[in-house]
Amino acid sequence: MEEIFKSLTNLIKKYDSFIIMSHKNMDLDGLGASLALSSIIQSFKKNCYIFMDRRPKNSSITKSLLKLKKNNLDTNFIYRTNYNTILSENNNTLLIILDTHKKQMIEYENILSKVKDVVILDHHIKNNNYIKDTILSYINSNVSSTIEIIVNYLKYLNKEVDSLYATIMLAGIFIDTNSFNIKTGEKTYEAAAYLTKMGADNVLKQELLKEDKKDYLERQAFIKNSYMINEKMALCIMDDNVHQSEQLAKISEELLQFDNVEASFTIGYIADKKMGISARSIGKIDVEEIMVKLGGGGHKTDAAAQFMDLTVEEVKTKLLDIIKR
Repeated sequence: MEEIFKSLTNLIKKYDSFIIMSHKNMDLDGLGASLALSSIIQSFKKNCYIFMDRRPKNSSITKSLLKLKKNNLDTNFIYRTNYNTILSENNNTLLIILDTHKKQMIEYENILSKVKDVVILDHHIKNNNYIKDTILSYINSNVSSTIEIIVNYLKYLNKEVDSLYATIMLAGIFIDTNSFNIKTGEKTYEAAAYLTKMGADNVLKQELLKEDKKDYLERQAFIKNSYMINEKMALCIMDDNVHQSEQLAKISEELLQFDNVEASFTIGYIADKKMGISARSIGKIDVEEIMVKLGGGGHKTDAAAQFMDLTVEEVKTKLLDIIKR
């Protein structure tokens, strides 16, 4: 990892401006890593911008952005409406993609045709549809989160970030490890400790992660009707309404709390005519392998797949067929 950090530092010194971009429906891992890396780049007296969706769907992201605004932290967010201005002002721009390596997953894939040089930092298992022709790519599925990678970079540089950034980053690790229950090793705890040392606030972290009571109760109703499809796997089928993909993921995560459940799957609509499967595992079963066979991907303990113009029953049949095989 040290060689990667050395190369990244040399690139920061070489380019004049930077755009950081995560995946669609950015989560706290993407936001926390983006904020910290932006802070690092700005410490080198370079211009850095974080590409965002103006209307984030994740409630924790919305709360975090409000906290950043309230604390007057200069985050230099850019959007689809104004990113071209940055590129036209400076041709020596490096695009850094965090928390994904798939073209179709990044927030705005059209930007790849506008920026020549690209760096990728990610913690998911490498998929065949990865972005090629990068000048630097570090994809390590053995780390808990992209935030853990950036924390190690902070330690390598002997730098710190604002305490609010550290809090958002700690919340991101908390989510990506399902409360430190999966994808968690010695280095993960060290990263969390380093964030605490920088002033990460556990009370504020909990505030960022709080959710609407209505969403919680709705999720419990679906969980109540979930069932075991074999001795180790649970399945939850949602209704015909459209739900946020975040809700599917939370259901799958909560199903892992029950006795004998080593892997869980939640199926539901995430857009009009678009079906999603969210898969989670405690680590004994590789759900990424199952999702890849369905055209998706992710991590051994955290994966997903999407389908167009299929019914719930059709998606369920596809999933069960692969599990049986």
